[in-house]
Amino acid sequence: MKNLPVIALAGNPNSGKTTLFNLLTKSGEATGNRAGVTVSAKSAPLKIGNFKAEITDLPGTYSLSPYGGEEKAAERFIKSGAADVVIDVADATNLERSLFLATELAERHSKVILALNMMDEAERDGTKIDAGLLSERLGIPVVPISAAKNRGIKELVDAAWNAVPKIPKPVFSGGEERSRFCRKLAAEVTHGEPAKESFSDRIDRIICKKYIGLPLFFAVVFIMFAVTFSGPVKALSELFVSLSDEFSGVVSAWLSSVGAGKFLVGLVSEGLIKGTGAVLSFLPQTAMLFFMLELLEDTGYMARAAYVSDGLLRSAGLSGKAFIPLLMGFGCTVPAVMATETLDPAERRSVIFSLPFIPCSARLPVFTMIIGTFFQSHSAIMAFIIYLLGILTAYISALIYSKSKKGRAAPPLTVELPKYRLPTLKNLTTAMKHKLLAFISRAGTVVLLCSVAVHLLCSLDGRLRVTEDASESLMALAGGLIAPLLSPLGIGDWRIASALLSGFFAKETIVSSLSVMCPGGLSTVIGQADAVALCVFVLMYSPCAATLSAQRQLLGRKKSFFLVLRCLAFAYIAAFILRNAFCVLVNFV
Repeated sequence: MKNLPVIALAGNPNSGKTTLFNLLTKSGEATGNRAGVTVSAKSAPLKIGNFKAEITDLPGTYSLSPYGGEEKAAERFIKSGAADVVIDVADATNLERSLFLATELAERHSKVILALNMMDEAERDGTKIDAGLLSERLGIPVVPISAAKNRGIKELVDAAWNAVPKIPKPVFSGGEERSRFCRKLAAEVTHGEPAKESFSDRIDRIICKKYIGLPLFFAVVFIMFAVTFSGPVKALSELFVSLSDEFSGVVSAWLSSVGAGKFLVGLVSEGLIKGTGAVLSFLPQTAMLFFMLELLEDTGYMARAAYVSDGLLRSAGLSGKAFIPLLMGFGCTVPAVMATETLDPAERRSVIFSLPFIPCSARLPVFTMIIGTFFQSHSAIMAFIIYLLGILTAYISALIYSKSKKGRAAPPLTVELPKYRLPTLKNLTTAMKHKLLAFISRAGTVVLLCSVAVHLLCSLDGRLRVTEDASESLMALAGGLIAPLLSPLGIGDWRIASALLSGFFAKETIVSSLSVMCPGGLSTVIGQADAVALCVFVLMYSPCAATLSAQRQLLGRKKSFFLVLRCLAFAYIAAFILRNAFCVLVNFV
C-alpha cells in the first residue's frame, strides 16, 4: 500500500463522493443525502485492470478554509501532500457552488481532476454543461460521470492514471473574487432551461413546515417500527428462534448418544448454540431496521429531518447539525461519538452526554426479546414508545446540560436540502449487508464468548466445583451483590442483575445471558410491570465498553466516569417512575 499512488476524493457534501468511493473500492461505507456522513478520512485499495492505487475519501466540505471540523480535516490532508492525485467530485446539478472548492484545489495541488457527478440528473432537468470549455477555463481535466449509474467511471480512472501537472490555473486575491469567477464560469458553461421549481422544492414547501415536519417524522418512525416488529419480519424471526432451539436439541441428543458428559452437553447446547442463537434469531428485525434507515438516508429525507428538528434542538442548546450524530446513534454509538468531532466543543460535549440514551442496534435484540415475551399483541406500539422515550431522554439530557452552562447559545445551522432521489436496491442491500455482517461478527465473537463464560459461571460454585443449582454458582454470587439495589425496580433477581453486568461489554450479551440463565423464559422470572422497568433500564443504564473508550478519547477519564454515573441515575429514576406508572395504569384500566 505504501508504494501505491494515493488518490484523494474531495467534494461538497451531497456530491456523491462516498458513493463513488464505494464503487471504486467495493466498500460499504455509509452514504446519505446530508452533510456529515463522512466525518474522517477513510482509505481502501483500488484495482481496476492494471491500475492499482489507494483511495482516500475525505470529509465533505464546501471550501478549504479551516472553519469547521470537516474543512480542517480535508485541508490537513491536502496540505500534507500525501495525495498524488485529487479527484474533486462536483454536483453537476449545482455547478456554481461546486466550483469554489474546485478552484481552491486547483491552486493548492498540481494534479486535480474535476468529476462532474450526477450528470444524468442535470440532463434530465434540462441542463447541459460544456465539460471541454470548463476544463479549458480551470486548467484541469473535467470528466462527466454518474456514480449512482456507474457511468463515466472508466474515463475517470484513466484520467487519474494519466494525470500530469496542467497549465497554470486562475489565482484569486480573495473569496469574493473567487465567488464572482465561479458564478460567471458556471453561467458560461451551462446551457438549457432548467425547471423553475423542482419536484423536491414542491415537496419541501409542504413537509418542511414546522407543524407538519415533526409530526411527519414521528409518523415515519412509527411506520418503520410497525414494519420491523410485525408481519413477515416477525414471523421470520420466530422461525429463526424455533430453528435455533431445534438445532440445540439435535446437538444435545447427539452429544449424549456419543457419551459426552452432562457438563459438556450443556456447555455446547445451552452456552454456545442457544446463547448465540438467541441473538442471531433477531437478524430479520435488525436487517429490516437497517434497511429502513438506509432507505430514508438515500432518498434525502434525513436532511429534511435535520432541518425541521433544528428549532426543537435549539431550545436544548443544540443545532440541527447535532441531529447527524444523534441519528447515527440508532446504528452504533461508537461512530456517532466520533461524528461529534465536527461540532464545536460545547455542543460536542452535550451530544456525547446525550448519545447513550439513543437506542443503538445492539439494544434491539433485548427490546425484541422483552416485547415478544410480554407485549406480543402490541409489539410495534411498544417498540415505538421505547425508542421515543430514548429520543425524549436524550433531549432532556441536552436541555439539562445546556441550562447548566450559563450564556451558552446553540450554534447557527447551515444545511443544504438535496434533491429527492430514488435509491437503488443494490446500494440499499450493500449497506445493509455490511452492517449485518458487523452485527453477526459481534455475535460470533463477543456474544459467543460471553455465552460460554456465563454458562461456565452458572455451572461452578464458589469453590470452583461443578454445581447443578445455578443459584449457588459464581454468577449468582456476582449478580447477588447488586440485585438488592435493583429490587425497588422489580428486577432484583440475580439472573437479571448478572445479565445487566454482561451488558457492559456488549448489549447483545444480555439476550444470550438470559437465554442461558432462564431456560424457562423471562416470564418465569419477572412480570409485565417489571419488564417495563427492565426495558427502560437497558435503554439508559450505561454505554458499552467500546463506546466508553470512544467517549474517553474526547471527554477524558473523569468526565467519562461521570457520564456512566449520570446514565445510571437516569436509568434508575426513569425505570422506577415508569414501572409504578404502568402498575397504576393497569389497575385503573
